[in-house]
Amino acid sequence: MTIGHTYRFSHEMDNFGFGWETGRIARSLAAGQGFANPMHGITGPTAWVAPLYPFLLAAIFKLFGTYTLLSSWVDLAMNSVFSAWNAVVLYRIADRLFSRSAAVWSAWIWAAFPYCWYWAIHWQWETALATLLLSMDFLLVLQIAGIDRLGRDERRSTRMLWIGFGVANGLIALTNPSLLLWLPFAGVYALVSNARRDGIAPAVASATLAGVIFLALLAPWVWRNHHVFGKLIPVRGNFWVEFHLGNTRATDGLWAWWMHPSHSRPELALYRQLGEVQYVARAKALAMHDIKTDPAHFRHAILDRILYFWYDTPVIDRKLPRFSLVRNDLFFLSSELAFLGCGLMIWRRHRGAFLFTSLLLSIPLIYYLTFPHPRYRAPLEPEMVVLSVYLFQSAERKHESSAGKDAEVFDPQPA
Repeated sequence: MTIGHTYRFSHEMDNFGFGWETGRIARSLAAGQGFANPMHGITGPTAWVAPLYPFLLAAIFKLFGTYTLLSSWVDLAMNSVFSAWNAVVLYRIADRLFSRSAAVWSAWIWAAFPYCWYWAIHWQWETALATLLLSMDFLLVLQIAGIDRLGRDERRSTRMLWIGFGVANGLIALTNPSLLLWLPFAGVYALVSNARRDGIAPAVASATLAGVIFLALLAPWVWRNHHVFGKLIPVRGNFWVEFHLGNTRATDGLWAWWMHPSHSRPELALYRQLGEVQYVARAKALAMHDIKTDPAHFRHAILDRILYFWYDTPVIDRKLPRFSLVRNDLFFLSSELAFLGCGLMIWRRHRGAFLFTSLLLSIPLIYYLTFPHPRYRAPLEPEMVVLSVYLFQSAERKHESSAGKDAEVFDPQPA
């Protein structure tokens, strides 16, 4: 980050490139104006993004200056720590599921492969933090379910693991609530596995405690939103705007960025005039009208978005068009390897197969409905790395096994 100067940001549009809406809200918080003003100028209270990361960025602004290069460096350094910490979590996940060798390879690939930490050193956003929290959540489920190739007994600490599970999911909700789509699958799997091992009553009691902790972490923000906007907004309130931008007739699986209030003066004026709640309600009405008018376009857009989520969005670099295609192919290759590794786990009936499968299938759903971006796949990539390593190591063991059998057949033995 330091050598490549990736902490430098564009000063156009009043430094909007520093964190975009998150940066604007952090500036508002640092200036004592509250959780507000996500666009340009004074636009009032907001629930446009989840609160945790804007508060972290606001603290950095208070300490190191608003929209300064030092603040940018500190913020991306913080993201880099989150990303580096993921290597440790990945090591523990792969070590529990597969082998020490798989753990070492997974951790080193995450630490050394540029794409794994690209977002951490380029984007003042919650991506690195959300990715780490999801990996920790995955590890906690493995521990609660007792999935461990070495058979370590963790019954004494199960209650504490459930508490950690509740905290992790509460922090995920306050960071990137889209990732909670996996929570029902992870929670039910952990509960059933724990009940089989320790009994129904202790498992239900621990899971209930985790649920209470989760709701307790979420409650202050939900209360704030209801108090400010007069309606229930669990975390973020901008879903229908993003849904509308991804499903207008002017788009084909991508999003109409030119209609976003941060890029369009007429839309920004309308956002100010209506207020955030009414502006979101208007976007919902427009989106529903477009879908009812042309449902075929909506269906085709979903199929396009499924492709773009796993193949990457079709952005062509005019200077290096072939490089753009190679980038997309490599992005898709990583998706293929992960799904092949997951398929192999299912075929071998590995205990962790359900967790990986539900993770890969559930979290992208919201982006299939709205619009894709390569950054949106980032929280899944640690687990995708583990699956890819598992696939290659399984193929290697099979090759070694076949070679050993061939040696038995053709190697002459002494009489």
